Amino acid sequence: MISLFKSTRFFEKINLKGELQYYLKDLYIFLLSTLISVMLAELLAFEEKTEIDFVDRIFGYIYFLIPIFSLSLVASYIYRNKRIKETGKVRSSLRYRLTLAFVFVSMLPSIPIFLFSSNFVGKMVESFYRIDISEALKSSRHNVRLLEAEDRNTLFEKGKKLFSGLSGISANDETILSRAIELRLLDPEKYYIGIIKNNLIVTENLSLFTSLSKSNFKKKKEEPFENFTLYRKDKCFFVIKIQLSESKSILLGKRIHSGNEENIFNIVNTESSYNTFDLWKERVPFALRLALGLFSVTMFGLSILLSLIMARRISRPIVQLATATQRISLGDTDVKLSLKEEGEMGILIDSFNQMTKDLKSKNEELMHTQRIAAWKEVAQRMAHEIKNPLTPIQLSAERIRKRLESPEKNNFEEVVRNGTDTIIGQVRVLEHLVKEFSEFARMPNPILINQKLNPIVEESIQLFRGSTNVRFETKLSKTLPELFLDKRLFLGVVNNLIKNAIEAIEKNNEEISGKENTGLIVITTKMERKIVRKFVVLLIEDNGPGLSGDMQSKIFEPYFSTKEEHGTGIGLTIVEKTVLDHHGHISIEKSHLGGCCFRIELPIETNS
Repeated sequence: MISLFKSTRFFEKINLKGELQYYLKDLYIFLLSTLISVMLAELLAFEEKTEIDFVDRIFGYIYFLIPIFSLSLVASYIYRNKRIKETGKVRSSLRYRLTLAFVFVSMLPSIPIFLFSSNFVGKMVESFYRIDISEALKSSRHNVRLLEAEDRNTLFEKGKKLFSGLSGISANDETILSRAIELRLLDPEKYYIGIIKNNLIVTENLSLFTSLSKSNFKKKKEEPFENFTLYRKDKCFFVIKIQLSESKSILLGKRIHSGNEENIFNIVNTESSYNTFDLWKERVPFALRLALGLFSVTMFGLSILLSLIMARRISRPIVQLATATQRISLGDTDVKLSLKEEGEMGILIDSFNQMTKDLKSKNEELMHTQRIAAWKEVAQRMAHEIKNPLTPIQLSAERIRKRLESPEKNNFEEVVRNGTDTIIGQVRVLEHLVKEFSEFARMPNPILINQKLNPIVEESIQLFRGSTNVRFETKLSKTLPELFLDKRLFLGVVNNLIKNAIEAIEKNNEEISGKENTGLIVITTKMERKIVRKFVVLLIEDNGPGLSGDMQSKIFEPYFSTKEEHGTGIGLTIVEKTVLDHHGHISIEKSHLGGCCFRIELPIETNS
């Protein structure tokens, strides 16, 4: 069943968004359930049935549709919950729970009434269990008729003889009884005889009829007389009607099934009772039955439609609130819900909009304060860094000037040469500082393209493999999804982290003897989940000396460096900014190898 709902991803491929996409998915599920219901009804219930009433056919479809559609809703609810856990996208599982509740509450009380509104239930039971009660009763009734055939023929022959003996004469009661005695028809244990005048029984040899209706007697073309079979638990008779004149007739009967009357009565009565359920088709007009069927279908459809609409109205603001909170968690504070709701939900939406407005304002104030503080610190550090090369420049210039003003100009050329070399070298240092500062201040905006992370990591490792004695160990997951990355910028991030790890290991090996060729860097990629969001995690660990807690808290600050001789403190600041531009997060922690572990988390399915 769940595989059917996976086909609803078709709606994600076409350009449909918002409520229309959800309604089309619901319509798709309903139409698919209807198609399955019709197919099952035709295969299981209507197989080998040639005469099926239109209304009964509609009822049959609905009998199948109710459980199948309900199971479809349950399966859809389970599937959407599974998709929420896999993708982190908020979908309306709450809406499906509400829909199921509304559907069951509205349908359960009406199901018993609906089931008893048609004789289709019995036929459904027969179809499911392959027990055809109607055919069994017909066969039993046919066997009863075969048992009666000889007695019927005997009575027809005696009736013909009685009628021929009375034809052509004025038959009075004495003549009729006299002729009956000759034919041995007055034995009350075997035969019944009654005389009817003006539709009233005036004479009979035993009390058999309390009332008599003309509709009881029927005649087939091949039969000589109208006849009627009377079934009772104590006696069963086959009776024929011999019409002598318009006002006078004779009832002649023969006892049948002697000693087995009760069993025969049960068979005949059961068949009659079973068949009377079909009489409603004859007694109730077709228009009324059609109206009943259409009313049932309409009410069923309305209950589902209203359930979906009511559930949608309740769940929509909750789903949008959840989506909005996710956007805020990703740093987007420009979120405002335009929903117009009443009551508690309206108050919640207004409060949320006010909260996001206040949060945006405070974030702007905080960012402004942080920018001022950051650039103030950068300016201080830049001034300090520039001051260092200015001192040798000033001293060199003063030394040249003194030698120029001195009357003794010994080694003047050497002093000028050394001074100019010093000045040029320090100017280059200044140029390098200005260049790095400029690059940090004007980092390019990333161009994010959907691609794999592992090839970027492997390319970075190849740059360093062979040029160092440090060993590399990789644990790259093969099931990572594609991410939105700028390859050039992110390759620089990985290069910088690996380079720092190598330098830390080599410096540690120089300080501690006997540690050559023992450096190890472990690089891991994997996927992790936080609540309903998924991340791809990149871990770069080393067995170097590590960092103290104070250093870890300052490691991403501009111009803070642990490399006393040649570090500028810009590299990790650029790394952090690049990760943030990829909507990710970077942190540093203690590695189980003994050194540092840089952890980068990149969200899945984040558009640029």
